[in-house]
Amino acid sequence: MKKLVLTTVCALAVTGAAFAQGNVAWNLITPAAMTADTNSTAYSPLMGGGSAVGGAVGLTGTAYAGFDYELLYTTYSGTQATITTLASLLAWNDTGLSATNASSAGHLVPVAGTTAAQVPWSPGTTDSIVLVGWSADLGASWASVSNILAAAAAGNNAPLQAQLAGNQGFLGISTTGFTTTFATSVNPGASLFGTAPIANQGTPIFSLNTPLYLVPVPEPTTLALAGLGGLSLLLFRRQRK
Repeated sequence: MKKLVLTTVCALAVTGAAFAQGNVAWNLITPAAMTADTNSTAYSPLMGGGSAVGGAVGLTGTAYAGFDYELLYTTYSGTQATITTLASLLAWNDTGLSATNASSAGHLVPVAGTTAAQVPWSPGTTDSIVLVGWSADLGASWASVSNILAAAAAGNNAPLQAQLAGNQGFLGISTTGFTTTFATSVNPGASLFGTAPIANQGTPIFSLNTPLYLVPVPEPTTLALAGLGGLSLLLFRRQRK
């Protein structure tokens, strides 16, 4: 009986550790490390664009309904992650941590901010992070936006066309970073934004190095070609392995 109890306790402990969540600070996004711009003349490896694309240029506005942001993560490979295609962006996971416009142009503020927000990977584990931003006319949440973009990349343009309804949607990403999360008992949690590597944590997101530009989403047909190109590249790499 004692052995059965001990085995059960050990199994529960292992299960709890497997599903433990790390801690990060999601109470402040400092303008010294993160600003957001719209730029219709910038070229995006995800969206294309360039001088022929129309749309706004400059810091994002202060209207709270204008732009939304989400923190994404993926497994840390030992080197700084890169995102070069829409397909590679859509492969990242959602932390569930959101942000929106602050009261100053280009500034961001966490939604339901807390100094000890939980993320879906275990304490002491290092994962790569990136902040994705989009205009509200693309959707109300990253879940809906990513589904629409994935459909367009796969050749189904109808959801994107219906969502935009003639508007000019914007999408962009920050530089990537990586962080080692703290135990849930530690408050505040690990830093996500900063201007230099942090001892025992990693390299935070620093968008002033490469600003978070939100560029216009192109015609759905162009988006589909770009997405399929990225998917083809991923499949080619897998076949070579």
